[in-house]
Amino acid sequence: MDDLDRVSWGKLKHAYGRATDVPGQIRALASADEGERQKALSALYGNIFHQGTRFPATPHAVPFLARLAADPATPDRELILHLLASLALGYEEGHLPEGVGIARWREESAGVQSRTKEEADAHLEQWVAEAPNDAVRRDRAYVLQTYDYKLERMFDAAMLASYDAVRENLPTSLLTDGDPHVRTAAAYLVSWFPEEADTTGPALAGLVEADADPVTVATATFALSLLPWPAAAIEPALGHADGLVRDAAALALVNLHGEDAPSQARDAVVRLLTATGDTPLPYAEGDLATLAARVSKRRLPGEAPARARALIARLAAAKPVDAFPIAGDLLETVADAPELRRAALTAIADLSDDAWSWINLQEVLRAHGVPDDRDALREHLRDH
Repeated sequence: MDDLDRVSWGKLKHAYGRATDVPGQIRALASADEGERQKALSALYGNIFHQGTRFPATPHAVPFLARLAADPATPDRELILHLLASLALGYEEGHLPEGVGIARWREESAGVQSRTKEEADAHLEQWVAEAPNDAVRRDRAYVLQTYDYKLERMFDAAMLASYDAVRENLPTSLLTDGDPHVRTAAAYLVSWFPEEADTTGPALAGLVEADADPVTVATATFALSLLPWPAAAIEPALGHADGLVRDAAALALVNLHGEDAPSQARDAVVRLLTATGDTPLPYAEGDLATLAARVSKRRLPGEAPARARALIARLAAAKPVDAFPIAGDLLETVADAPELRRAALTAIADLSDDAWSWINLQEVLRAHGVPDDRDALREHLRDH
């Protein structure tokens, strides 16, 4: 960590101003005191990764975090690997189940960095004009009113620089680490870097074939579908002795080949739409039903009725904070199915007061042309 103090942290910014606190927090991740480590990790998630935003200081922290993760003496290395994934991606939801579309990301970032303020303003004005309905148009108009040209360029540059910093310091050696938790976290991390697939693909395939830890095998199996990698490396896992590995293989094969995947895999993904309980799989926070919904939405369009019924059931049991993403998936699924759409809107109207208090839910409803007030929604249902 000697080089840590050679970085001009005082000239770099994070969410709360100058990043002078970052080197101490990075050092604290190696502390023998668990409470001190937890406090430092929480602080880093709050300042160099604030609600998914990355800052000019973020990419400068990455090499030191990668060194800590690679050092067997560091406690909780898997947590540092997950922090690195967050610094690279923001939130994984924006990249599941397709994986990172890095070519498009680089192209869009080049556009942001190259256009003038006048061009940026015109681009936003067109975006507002193309809104699908008045409610969405109002939301977009607010974005236009609060738009800051310099900040957009700064955040855009910081996001891609953070991703590339993790790519440049990708700890691929940890795929063969002696700790299965570290191997699992490393497999999850490398799956977001398709430009490194020539190196990481064979290593992940080796884990699928021979690793003794089922969670590592399951993670590596689904990871291969994000690079993407030939299905031949995944297919044997359909017959694995562990159920989580079999489920991950089914999800991976459908993610790669959709309706051309083996029927065993397609049937398993439909079954997983109604799965309950969390698993140790890192993707979608271990919620196989969420992962199955995303994979089937993209690759099994013919299963929309089954997906809709499963999402309606999940919505009824969801915590308020989880309701709005489920509602968004549900409304997209039933867009072309009037009977299912009515059932979906009824389930949304029946959500708790806490769920309806989230502005995120209201934004989802407006984006789909649905009344964003519960009483208005119920009146809409009575009239239609």
